[in-house]
Amino acid sequence: MNYSIIGEQIQKYRKEAQLTQKELGEALGVSSSAVSQWETGGTPDISLIPSIADRLGVSINVLFGREDITLDNIQEVLPHYIASLPEAKRLKELCRLMWAAVKKENLELNAISESISYNYNVYYGTDQGILLGIDSEKLSCISLFPEPEDGYESLFASDEAYRGLFSTLSKPNALELLKLLHQRPIKHCTSDVVAKRLGIGLEETQTLLAEFSKLQLVSELELETESGDTKVYIVNALGTIVPFLYTAHMIVEKYGDISLLANKREVPLLRKAAKTGKGVQNP
Repeated sequence: MNYSIIGEQIQKYRKEAQLTQKELGEALGVSSSAVSQWETGGTPDISLIPSIADRLGVSINVLFGREDITLDNIQEVLPHYIASLPEAKRLKELCRLMWAAVKKENLELNAISESISYNYNVYYGTDQGILLGIDSEKLSCISLFPEPEDGYESLFASDEAYRGLFSTLSKPNALELLKLLHQRPIKHCTSDVVAKRLGIGLEETQTLLAEFSKLQLVSELELETESGDTKVYIVNALGTIVPFLYTAHMIVEKYGDISLLANKREVPLLRKAAKTGKGVQNP
């Protein structure tokens, strides 16, 4: 049986402490079946790990299979811990660890966020980069943007490219088409199939798909069939629609009840820049 490293350590030191699963569970406020699950492949909630270590008389490092966590081995220890989790829990645990690191860095943010139970969004900025996130029971997400030496502008497309994207998406049925392409299985489809599912005319669908192709929102492929050549399409940039539309939601509508701002930046978020034929660059 493939036990997780934490489960192995809990079982080992529970037996050394001569505790039953029921006794350890009672000390932690969980059931004996929960302890059994930890020891047979499951993983305890990270908030319980300090209490587990205290009750078993070992350090947290020992529960992770390491006597000491140092700068030399932390990159090995953390991936090992994440890999020990069930796959369904890994992304949430990564997000939670990132929040813990941020709150440790900024004590003011930690003091405020731990004392409220509302949905809230967070902005945390330093001259080294920015963090944007939502921390609530409904959703916990976090985005880190370390700033490159030549500024965030070096990461942007040209203003004309953005205008083209927003102009296309502002057209009737364009946003609905973008969502529809992400709601169906990831495979090629023809314009008539898309038109039928979207409930609009074939010509309008073909026009929108042609614009999507120019913007690289979809890939276009021409196939030869017995009835003639036909074009098929498949969506590009899988997953990007979620942060794109969710960030837009945060811009156009207030999310949650509270906004937490921790701004340590001493320089503007965007530096002054001059336009060139290739877009925006630093002077």
